[in-house]
Amino acid sequence: MTKLLLILIILAGALMLTNPNEADYREYVRQKEGLAGSVGLVVADLIASGPQGGIRRENFIFASRFSMGGDGLLPRATLAWGIGKQFIDNQD
Repeated sequence: MTKLLLILIILAGALMLTNPNEADYREYVRQKEGLAGSVGLVVADLIASGPQGGIRRENFIFASRFSMGGDGLLPRATLAWGIGKQFIDNQD
């Protein structure tokens, strides 16, 4: 029982340390989409009315949700989830 608890604590700590940030997501988009992804991020930043830019990150300690919009001009759309420095694209 104590070994299982220790393994769970280590796993939770590893997930917290590897929780991706906004810069990780931007790099992921640039690598995946190339020039079109870079241009899309710039356009999203330009039309965003807030100081944060077009991409929003919600931190859930072990994972992060990345979304765009929701600030009046564009409806909010979840783009991807990030966990362990990996990204899962939203299929909606």
